[in-house]
Amino acid sequence: MQGIPTSPWRRTQRGGMTILVALMLLVLLTIAAMAMARNSLREIATTGFSRQGAMARNVADSGLEWSIHWMDMANGALAPEGSAANLNLLKATLLLDPTKAGKSWDLASPSAGVEYNPTTTTQTGITLTAAGSTTQASTLGLTYMGKLPVAGMSQGGGTGGYTPAAGGAAQQAPDLWAVRADAQVVQGGVTFTHAKELWVSTPVR
Repeated sequence: MQGIPTSPWRRTQRGGMTILVALMLLVLLTIAAMAMARNSLREIATTGFSRQGAMARNVADSGLEWSIHWMDMANGALAPEGSAANLNLLKATLLLDPTKAGKSWDLASPSAGVEYNPTTTTQTGITLTAAGSTTQASTLGLTYMGKLPVAGMSQGGGTGGYTPAAGGAAQQAPDLWAVRADAQVVQGGVTFTHAKELWVSTPVR
């Protein structure tokens, strides 16, 4: 028994359909690959921004820690230089002039002549690194908030210890300060910023 003859036109049509399906699959795979590549690039960019943002937060923390260290009376007596000397001089200036309390002052002006403004300040603050195209630095502002009486607790101890109800706050109560650190991380022409503020009290002067 002889088989049914097959038309050459039908064989050609089958081959054309196979090529068409293969081309469609190739197009779909190309679109999927491009979408995956685009998502990967987006993830890489997001990861980079998160890293720089975390770096800016760390720089702000470092600026606050630096301020706490140099505002301590024991460390302030170590003949600090540069920005540390400015901080101690500004602190002493604010203690002597109560009219300047409640405002944030720039470390670049230790005589408390320039109010702190992170967008216009020329104070470079604390530069952690300045290598290649990356710069990390923080600018600092100091605010004297007044005395810090603690209700129902004597301060100073021994003879002449201060109790808020008994008066004498000007000589015995600790001083309260607000320190603001504005961090900047500049990399490849892009600037990442982060601001933090800390309240700290210093011992009786």
